[in-house]
Amino acid sequence: MKKFIAWISSMRLAIVLIAYLVATCIAATLVPQGLSEEAYDAMYPRLVALLVVQTGFGRFFSSILFIIPAFLFFANLSACTVKRLVREARKKRGRRHGPDILHVGLMALVVGSVWSFSGHRQGFVTLSPGDSVNLPGGSVLHLDDFRFERYPDGRPRDWVSVVTVLEGGAPVLEKAEIRVNSPLRYSGLTFYQASYEEAPALALADPAGGEIILAQGEERVVGGTAYYFMSPEADGIRAVMRVGAGAEGKTVRAGPGDGVGELEVVGLRAGLATGIEAVSDPGYPLVMVALALIALGTAWTFAQKLKEGV
Repeated sequence: MKKFIAWISSMRLAIVLIAYLVATCIAATLVPQGLSEEAYDAMYPRLVALLVVQTGFGRFFSSILFIIPAFLFFANLSACTVKRLVREARKKRGRRHGPDILHVGLMALVVGSVWSFSGHRQGFVTLSPGDSVNLPGGSVLHLDDFRFERYPDGRPRDWVSVVTVLEGGAPVLEKAEIRVNSPLRYSGLTFYQASYEEAPALALADPAGGEIILAQGEERVVGGTAYYFMSPEADGIRAVMRVGAGAEGKTVRAGPGDGVGELEVVGLRAGLATGIEAVSDPGYPLVMVALALIALGTAWTFAQKLKEGV
């Protein structure tokens, strides 16, 4: 038992495991993960493709090539930490707890990283202003506006999605902005401004002269009648619409000046749609705490060494 404890807590084992994990993790980032055998055959020579598939390197972070060494590294860190804590606790003076904090931080980092990997979820949605999407837990993300900002010389500056989060129909977060370098975090989800695309929109005029804008795929009820913009026609002038709801709805093709129900078609407009990526990373807070502990332990260790040197 003593030999096993000495082996599992040895510095030599730690160095070997760290070198292995660093080298294989770097290599894994160079190999696309989770593809089919046919995809690897198309990318690499047959022998290399077989090695990637048969060794599990195509799914490295969920294979025994990663899990067993990572578990051994965690056990090594745990054993080293316990041995150090016991040794330092027996000292009456000159205790050095910087390395202990550093080790605890590394252990937390391993746990947080595994938690992040196993619980990581992400999704992508394209929204036009006025669109909404349901979120986990029953809340709703509504896109109020989308702006494409430019510098005075015309160069792209930023893409900004203005959103409202609703729960039970009531807003709990209003007019929040999602920018390229400024994601929105809410209820365990992080929302990123991922992309944008041009999306056709249809302008309609009501009897009072007011303008109604429908994004493609959007339905609006006006005066008790539902108007649904299906798509623009190939000529880029007329629009395909459904007027009315359910079985009573009729598909019509209308261009500028045509009447549809109580409304009049003004024309097609070039609108913008935003691409928002939502990421759930349950291990993120623990990883941040781990990095703080690592920084604290490192600083404490150097501070003690400098003090002793003086």
